[in-house]
Amino acid sequence: MATARELLLQQTTERFNEIVFASPKKFREELFRRAGVKAKKGGAFALSNAKKNAVRVEKLLASMQDGADLPDELLAELIRNYLYTKRALLAEALDFFEVEHDEGLTDADLDFIEELPEERVTQLRGILERSHDKDDVELYLRFMNVA
Repeated sequence: MATARELLLQQTTERFNEIVFASPKKFREELFRRAGVKAKKGGAFALSNAKKNAVRVEKLLASMQDGADLPDELLAELIRNYLYTKRALLAEALDFFEVEHDEGLTDADLDFIEELPEERVTQLRGILERSHDKDDVELYLRFMNVA
């Protein structure tokens, strides 16, 4: 079972950037603050916001690689925020399990997923990969502790 930190550190820089920027700004800024990543103030020759953001995400990733003290629950929330943007994937997975949901969101207890037989996990993976990004499917399955 991988921790949220391990899952995030296994992502490419581009994908990590996508995951970070799926979260609300207030959450991202708190994450940057806790990791000691400061925002650069613009000057006459300032980088564009997109470039500044990319630099901040690279620094956040480097800080995590260096062991920044970021609680796993905070990092898990980062992944949840990203997966929230993948509601079609979540909905399809919940349909597979015959769990009631509202466009991929549910209050149902999903602990049973961790004990799925390998053949059901393989079946789920195959179904999800037909219509969703393979990396998103893998992140979801690993985050749910089934892969």
